[in-house]
Amino acid sequence: MQKISLSKELFENILLKKVTILTKENNKYWKKVLLEPKIINNSIEYSIKQFETLSITNGLGKESPSLVIECKKIDYSSSKDCFEFTLGKVVEQKNTNLGEDYKDNLIEQLLKEKEILEDKMNRDHLTNTYNRRKMEDDLKILSRQSNSGFLSAIFIDADRFKGINDTFGHEAGDKVLIYLGEKLMKHAKILNGEVYRYGGEEFLILCFITKKHIVQKLNDLKEDIKSKKIYHPLRDISITVSMGVSFFNDSKDANEMIRKADFGVYRAKNKGRDRIEFV
Repeated sequence: MQKISLSKELFENILLKKVTILTKENNKYWKKVLLEPKIINNSIEYSIKQFETLSITNGLGKESPSLVIECKKIDYSSSKDCFEFTLGKVVEQKNTNLGEDYKDNLIEQLLKEKEILEDKMNRDHLTNTYNRRKMEDDLKILSRQSNSGFLSAIFIDADRFKGINDTFGHEAGDKVLIYLGEKLMKHAKILNGEVYRYGGEEFLILCFITKKHIVQKLNDLKEDIKSKKIYHPLRDISITVSMGVSFFNDSKDANEMIRKADFGVYRAKNKGRDRIEFV
């Protein structure tokens, strides 16, 4: 078993699994420790000695923190010119009590990382809007809130999107969806809501706003989307959307509210597109 002394920071990072590969520079000491010469066909070749475990310490005294840790393999990295120890599970540890402040900071960091990961899993990879799974989870919560009487669903569908894909290509179609996602997230804040990519070119906004104020804000959204064209070498791409709007108070339940908003889009397209229909 090879003994290695490390700095406090690196020792604690290994203990907490934040570091799983320990590197040591290719110098005379580590060549002597790790390289085993063999004579093969009258020439000397070297292999790297392997250890099942390593003894890792922080300091040299008897009371110094120490670990016995599994060593899965030892390799030489020619690009970094160093030896790499791939570490496994901790077999034994002594005097490794971490300070309470360090523990608190670590817990806070882990919670932040968990929150970031969960948010990433809930977002559509192309538009960065929330995805349909997140919408379904949020809908259950929002429809049970005390202010659910102000909850509304707004379906937004890009007009003639198949024609955009067929004429300009899927890359241009993706640019249109990204553009729509940006505009919808901007206006969702104004509407006191969140935007979700429902599927394909369909988006949904769940928001809390009175019927009195929603009409003008949705007209502003519709006109803002039309205000810019997406550049393409063939010709610039114009974008319009059809919207369907429904209200939780006018529906039996949350699912019916969504169906009614979806039907509103269908009706808007039948009436010529680039319009808003309330159901």
